[in-house]
This record gives sequence, C-alpha cells and structure tokens, in this order.
Amino acid sequence: MSKKNKDIQVQIKEEARQIDGKEQTVSQLVIGKKIIGEIIPDNKNFQAYNDGRLLGNYKSLDDGIEALIRNWNLHE
Repeated sequence: MSKKNKDIQVQIKEEARQIDGKEQTVSQLVIGKKIIGEIIPDNKNFQAYNDGRLLGNYKSLDDGIEALIRNWNLHE
C-alpha cells in the first residue's frame, strides 16, 4: 500500500531586517509555527538559507522557495 499525499500549507512572511547596514526585505518560509528557511535578496540573485546554512544562490525568488521546500521534504 502506498501512503496518501497530504496537503501542507506553506506561508511566506516578509520582514524588514538590517543586513550589512542596509535595510532589506527577508522572506521567511513557515510551515505551521516552524520557520523552514529564509531568502535574502543579493543584488540580482536570491540567497536561500536553512538553519543559518546557505543552500545556494538563485536567479528568482520562486527558485529559492522551491529549493527550500525540496530541502525540507528531503530531511523531514
């Protein structure tokens, strides 16, 4: 028997944060009450972080979100 896929609601919360003396908008991915990662804009790219660890640089916000969700699925 195979398991059924269950729907999981992922929320994106944005907060302003001081990074290197500049105020930037940081996007946080939240499942339930747990923050699974953050995406920080870096010039034309986006850096995705999971537990303070850099996952990589991505060309779009959507690519960064997808990478964080993929990483969360792999380790949950």
